[in-house]
Amino acid sequence: MIFFRIKRIMLLFLLFYMPILYAETQPTLPMQSDSKNKKIFKSETEKIGYALGVSLGNYVNQSFEKQKKLGIKLDKYSLLLGIQDAISNNLQLSNQEISEILEKLEKKLKNATKIQIKKDEKENLIQGQLYMKEFSKIKGVRQTESGLMYLIEKPGKGEKITENTEITVHYKGSLINGIEFDNSYIRGKPVTFMLKDVILGWQEGLKYIKKNGKIKLVIPPSLGYGNTGLNGIPGNSTLIFDIELVDVKND
Repeated sequence: MIFFRIKRIMLLFLLFYMPILYAETQPTLPMQSDSKNKKIFKSETEKIGYALGVSLGNYVNQSFEKQKKLGIKLDKYSLLLGIQDAISNNLQLSNQEISEILEKLEKKLKNATKIQIKKDEKENLIQGQLYMKEFSKIKGVRQTESGLMYLIEKPGKGEKITENTEITVHYKGSLINGIEFDNSYIRGKPVTFMLKDVILGWQEGLKYIKKNGKIKLVIPPSLGYGNTGLNGIPGNSTLIFDIELVDVKND
């Protein structure tokens, strides 16, 4: 039971913290100022063990900082003591006590995470509206009744696009803070799909251009992924897409 509860708690850490950690620059490890204090490793096995320990330590340090923002304070040195006692099989608490403590922590983490996500969703909505207000000041930008904003960079020529049109596009997708979440140019290959199968912002916006056209779309959450978000895209995110319509096929 304890093992499975620990797995659930670690899963919470991974789900909530890892997307943030990947988006941030990893901290630089402090340099050893005194070479005399350096550990001399006797084998490759010792080096591997140390490297794994450093990796775990960095993760713990960063996780603890994130937890503080959730209002949860844990003692990292007690954590290290727990690891040490578990390895030496010299536990200071009974298995029952440990199980009860972890169960409380799991509930606390879930509640704190839900509260933080709600705060982030609200803030994302506000920041998105501010961004769209500024974007609307750019020459050539238009806004539709649905709330979609677009800027046609190249109209293109050819057949009219409908929901049943098969389109091939190159595109770059990013958040208003500049973080890029998708880019077909980097993958080196355009994407083909039916227009009716994509988010509402694309369904509406791509009808304003034709083959070889280019357009920038600023899509509010209601026309994107809503308050649930997606992997790499937080809830209530305003999305920015730069799209190039490579090909169009109508049956």
